[in-house]
Amino acid sequence: MILLPGTFPPDIRVEKEARELIKAGHDVHLVCEAKPDQLANENVSGINVHRIHFNRETLLKRVTNTRFALNLFWIEKCKKEIEKIIEGENVKVIHVHDLPFVLSALSVAKRNTIPTIFDMHENWPEAMRVHDKKSIYEWITMNVTLHKIIEKYCVKKVNHIIVVVDEQKERLIKLGVPSKKITVVMNTEDLNMFDDMPLNKSLISKYVDNFIILYVGGFGPHRGIDTAIKSMPKILKEIPDAKLLLVGGKSSKEYGKELKKLCEELKVENNVEFTGWVDFSLVPSYIALSDVCLVPHHASGHTDTTIPHKLFQYMAMRKPVIVTDCKPLKRIVEECDCGIVVPSGDYNKMAEAVIRLYKDKEYARKLGENGRRAVEEKYNWENEAKKLCEVYKRLEE
Repeated sequence: MILLPGTFPPDIRVEKEARELIKAGHDVHLVCEAKPDQLANENVSGINVHRIHFNRETLLKRVTNTRFALNLFWIEKCKKEIEKIIEGENVKVIHVHDLPFVLSALSVAKRNTIPTIFDMHENWPEAMRVHDKKSIYEWITMNVTLHKIIEKYCVKKVNHIIVVVDEQKERLIKLGVPSKKITVVMNTEDLNMFDDMPLNKSLISKYVDNFIILYVGGFGPHRGIDTAIKSMPKILKEIPDAKLLLVGGKSSKEYGKELKKLCEELKVENNVEFTGWVDFSLVPSYIALSDVCLVPHHASGHTDTTIPHKLFQYMAMRKPVIVTDCKPLKRIVEECDCGIVVPSGDYNKMAEAVIRLYKDKEYARKLGENGRRAVEEKYNWENEAKKLCEVYKRLEE
C-alpha cells in the first residue's frame, strides 16, 4: 500500500515506482486525498487508487492546509478506511511518501504487524526553513525544530528508508541510521517511455527563431528562478533573440507576481515567458525546442540533499545543462561532463555560461551527448527500479 500526501495523479516518482512493483507481481493500492471531482476508487494504469475526500474548511483543518503541513488530521480521519483496505486486500507493506504521513503510518503498521517503507523525497526539516511563511498557520506547521524531532523519531522506527540521492543517505547515516537500512532510488527517467513520448511540432516551431533557455518545474524562492531572470540583461547584450522560457509554476500568487515584477524592473519582460503549469506530455517538446536547460536552485540544506527529475530529462534529450553548485547537481554534472556548474545565486556566471554555450555550438553538442550517454549507461530508471524491487524482496522474506 502506498500512502501519498496530496492528490493523484500526477506524481512522476510514485507512478514509476508503482508501475515497477506491478511488473514485479505486486498488487499496488494507493491511498491519497481526493479533489472534489475525482472518483473515490479508480484503477489508474494498474494502480488501485483509493481517494478519501477531506473537508479543509474548519479552522482546525486549515492548520494543515499548506503543502508542508503534517496533515495528521487527514490521515487520522482516514485510519479506519486504510485499515479496511489493509485487511480486505491483504496488504503486506505500507510505503509512505514523505514525512507528513509517517507517524500515522507507523501506528497503522504496528496494529497490523506489517513493515513500513519511508520514501523520503526531500529533507523535510530543511524544506521548512527555505519556504516563506505567510501566515500563522504556516509558522505553526512549518516549524523546523518540530520536523527535525518528528523525522528523527520516524527514521528510527520505520523498517526501511528510500532516498533520492547519495547526499541524503550520508545525512541520515550521520543521524545514526544504519547504512543497510537506506536505499538510494534516484529520480531518473524511464527511457523506454520518455523516448517514445510524441513531440508537438507546432509548439516546437513557435520558438524556432529564438535561442531558448529553459527551466521546467515548480516555482518557489529556493529554486533560483530569480537568478535565471537576473542573468537575462547580460545575455541579451550578446544574444538579442534569447528567450528564457519558464515552464511550470504552482507557486503562490505573490511569488509569481514578484518574478514578473523583477522582469519589468530589469526590462526583460519581452524575453521571459511564463507558460504556467503544463501537462507532462508536453515536457519533452519544451526540452526539444530548447538550446540550454537550467537547474538554478539556490544551495541550501534542502537542495543539497535532493535531486530533481528535470536534470535527467534534460540529459536524456541531449541538452547541455547549467546547474548551480548544490552538492548533488555539481557532483553528477561534473562526473558526466554534461554541463556547466555555476555558483549558487551568481547570475553573472550563469549569463557567461549561457553565452559560452551559444558561441561554442560544438562544445554544447558534446555536453549534450555526454549527458545522453550517462543516462543510457548509469542514470536511468531501469537501474533504479532493480534497487526498489530488492527492498520489497528483503522486507517480504
